Amino acid sequence: MVEKVEDIERSAEEIVKSFIKSVENLPEQKEAYYSQEAYNIVRSDGAPTSETKQLEFRERFISNMPSSDEKGSLKVEVAKWFRER
Repeated sequence: MVEKVEDIERSAEEIVKSFIKSVENLPEQKEAYYSQEAYNIVRSDGAPTSETKQLEFRERFISNMPSSDEKGSLKVEVAKWFRER
């Protein structure tokens, strides 16, 4: 039993030494870590957008849409690969 433990320890030591030897010539890589001190950064609210600008935006958005339903909502296609189970 003691011989098996010593044999396992010797094998483990050989594995570690071979690993160290194999990674010896790898290039060193420096990493950068960034810390963000401020969380939940939001912009300050400005004056509300006028109704005319909102309507103009909606008209332009709808004109760019590929298709819309009766209510004027955007119609999208579900992924072709998706199947209900």
